[in-house]
Parts: sequence; C-alpha cells; structure tokens
Amino acid sequence: MGKVLQPRKHRHKRHYTFMIISGDSDRKSKQIHLGHVATQVLAFSLFAILVAIVCYIAYITLRFKNLQSSNSQTLSSMQAVIDNQQQMISDLSAQNSSLQTANSELQAGYEQVSKALNIMVDDEEANEAAQIEAALPKGFPLSSQASYESRIDDPSSDSKDTAKEGNPILVFNASAGSHVVASGTGTVLTITSDSKYGKCITIDHGNGYKSIYRLSGTVLVEEGDTVSRGTALFLIGDKGATLGYQIQYNDEYVNPEDMIEING
Repeated sequence: MGKVLQPRKHRHKRHYTFMIISGDSDRKSKQIHLGHVATQVLAFSLFAILVAIVCYIAYITLRFKNLQSSNSQTLSSMQAVIDNQQQMISDLSAQNSSLQTANSELQAGYEQVSKALNIMVDDEEANEAAQIEAALPKGFPLSSQASYESRIDDPSSDSKDTAKEGNPILVFNASAGSHVVASGTGTVLTITSDSKYGKCITIDHGNGYKSIYRLSGTVLVEEGDTVSRGTALFLIGDKGATLGYQIQYNDEYVNPEDMIEING
C-alpha cells in the first residue's frame, strides 16, 4: 500500500508591532515590528532593569536607614560626652570654689601667722635691744650717792695722783657700808690684785665693752659669775674707800663720764 499523505501544517510566526506616536501636533507615528524572540529578549531586559532599579532603591533605603542609625548612635555618644564634660565642668567648678575657700582660709591663717611672727620678731628685737642697753656699762657703780673726780691714771705709776698722760678714770669717794655694783649686765672676767687700790674686778659686757672696778673692799663675786646691773661686787668697810672706775671699748679706754648715769 502506498503512504497516505497527510496535509502539512504550517507554523505561523508571531510578530509584535510597536507603534510610537509623536507628541507633536502632527501626531506622526512610527511602527516597529519585532519577532517573538526579540520581544522576549526586550521584555526580559526591561524586567532585569526594573529589578535592578528596585534592588538599588532597596539598597539606598537600607543604606540610609543604617546611616540614620549610625548618626543616631553617634549623636547619642556625642551627647553622652557633652553631658560628661558638663558634669566634669560642674565638678571642677565646685572644686575651684572649695579651693578658693581653702585659699582664703590659708591666706587668713598666713596673715595671722605673719602678724604673730612680726610681733615675735619685734619683741625679740626689743628684748635684744633691751639686753644690749642693759649690758652697756651706763649704770652708777655705787649703791649710794658719792662724789667723784675725773682723772688720768698712769699705768706705770703706783700713785693715785693725777697724771698728765694715761687712761681716763673716775675716782669715787664711797661711803662706809655701801656697795660697789655692776654698771651693766655681763660676766665677771677677772679678779686680780691692784697695786694702787687693792683689788680689781673686770666685767665683760659683750659688744666690745668692759668695766673695771678698783677697790680695797671685800669681794662678793667670783670669776665666771653672771651679773646684772646693780649686782653687788664689793662691800665697802666701815671707814669708806676710794673706787677707781674705768671703761674699755674694744680694748681701748674711754671716758666713763661720757657713759654712766651720775646720781651724786
């Protein structure tokens, strides 16, 4: 048997027509014919572009939210730092106020101490000046009034007579029962024999001053004793005695009359 011939089917190709109409007043149009495959490619491309745009928008949105969150955290951190600094400033202000108060108290205390020290220094200077004044051989060398005569003593002579050359000396006529006294504070330096008057007491007053007492009475002190102005050095006997009184300054004899306070 022969083959039965079937009628052949023809596949029709799909075509898509796109019409582009101008927006001008003449309303011109242009038609574009695309095949089925080209249309699918175009549709897929448009879809891919749309997906990319959506993804990009989503990325931008997420990025913006992350930036907002980061900025919010940064602002929170900065605010915390600012609050901390403000607290530190407040604490420092309180400390500064406390330090100023303490400084004022210290200043007041310093002024009080300084004032007290100045008073102490003034008192010490006054006491020192008083001690120096008390040490000067300015006092009257007898416990009672007595007449005196200013003479020159010749160290090379045993005579009490007035010499033309020698050292200045005051000769007192001391009354019986009175005392020869120190003319200033000091230390008994020496007690020696004297060829003219009997005995000699030398007192060191410091600051270069020495007083010398020459008499034949009873000695009442010893070498090394500390004496004050008015301390008894000699006891004068019943018949009275002659006192020879001299002053040295830096081992040079000076006129006692220029220093002592004469009472009689």
